[in-house]
Amino acid sequence: MIGSEAELLVHMFCIIDRQKVVVETLLKQGFIPREGLSVPHLQDASKLVYLSPETLRMLVVFTMADVADQYFGWQDQLFGGGGKRGSMIIPGEDDATLHNPTAIWPGVSRPGLWMSYLSQLGKLVRTYNPEWRVDDGKPALDIPPVFDNCTKVLSVDDEAEAIELYWSAVTATDEDDYHKSVNVLQKCITKNPFAFEPQVLLAQKLLHVGDFNEAAQTAKSALELQIQWGTAWDKRISFGSWVAWTRVVLQRAENRESWPTSSWEVNQLGLVR
Repeated sequence: MIGSEAELLVHMFCIIDRQKVVVETLLKQGFIPREGLSVPHLQDASKLVYLSPETLRMLVVFTMADVADQYFGWQDQLFGGGGKRGSMIIPGEDDATLHNPTAIWPGVSRPGLWMSYLSQLGKLVRTYNPEWRVDDGKPALDIPPVFDNCTKVLSVDDEAEAIELYWSAVTATDEDDYHKSVNVLQKCITKNPFAFEPQVLLAQKLLHVGDFNEAAQTAKSALELQIQWGTAWDKRISFGSWVAWTRVVLQRAENRESWPTSSWEVNQLGLVR
């Protein structure tokens, strides 16, 4: 179904301890070694599994995709990283005494504390030199487009603050306070400009008051980030739903259509052309 080469990679990734390889070794040392790594077999420590530099690079990229697609606030509670520290995906910060194996899934489903980790992995990917690659006639993998092609690193503190700001915006009871909502969302975007969801919310608020130009520009920025990620930070709804709603907001902004004054009309919004 996936091809023999991909099957070999899948098998290899299942017989090694990826946490130790990615977090405790590669991320800790800050680079992909040219000579590759030999690591213990997950089921038999007396056996070694050789990972070439190219395989290590793919392992890091696949880990980025895996975490982005699966992680949300529940893992923060599960592993004790609900604040700024303690997450098992932060090197040196995993503290088993903070783990909570009875954390109820899915919890309140806040965005999780994982983007900073991915930005560090992206920086790690860039330490791989394409010249090390054996020329087998196949195209090399591109640098992931997120975090400005993996050139920027998001700090844990900024990410944690952005989560708090975002959550305060989506749970606010005083939504009619336009200036307060916009201010909170703009601060959130400043702290974490790599998540598209705050920009989608901000575009809606701008559209509510007829600021069509700013709403369109913000929605376009959100769509660009959606193309880069292919998955959501706020996983309370599906990625496809986020994209569809963003396109609705962008279409109304570009057509300079005022936001509906009828709740029935809002409920029936959809991109039909």
